[in-house]
Amino acid sequence: MLYRVLADSVRRWVDVTATDEQKDDPSGTRLGGAWVMAGGNAVLGDLPMPYIENRRARFWFTEEGWRVYGRDLAAALRARGHTIRVIRVKNPARSQVIYRDRYQVALLPSKDRPAPRRKPAAGG
Repeated sequence: MLYRVLADSVRRWVDVTATDEQKDDPSGTRLGGAWVMAGGNAVLGDLPMPYIENRRARFWFTEEGWRVYGRDLAAALRARGHTIRVIRVKNPARSQVIYRDRYQVALLPSKDRPAPRRKPAAGG
């Protein structure tokens, strides 16, 4: 099982009028990766950070990573007032995995998602 923590963004990213005191407050919008949302600096300090060029890659915690880092990250984000969501995935396809270590896995999006619906052509 793999786990991904999503959290709402900090206010400075969605509200240009935020004061210096409000910049790191939870915004309640735009759930995204918890590290990007400024939630993990203290909790994830010693987690390896590989350089992945593919911008579509998303990091997930392994079972061990969830026990060592993920639970604490989710608790820290909740304590700061963030809206969080933990999603799980089981057995991703090998073709999705572009990085793996003891604590985390970087996955590309699944190609099994349904294709977007297209509008029928006019006249026929």
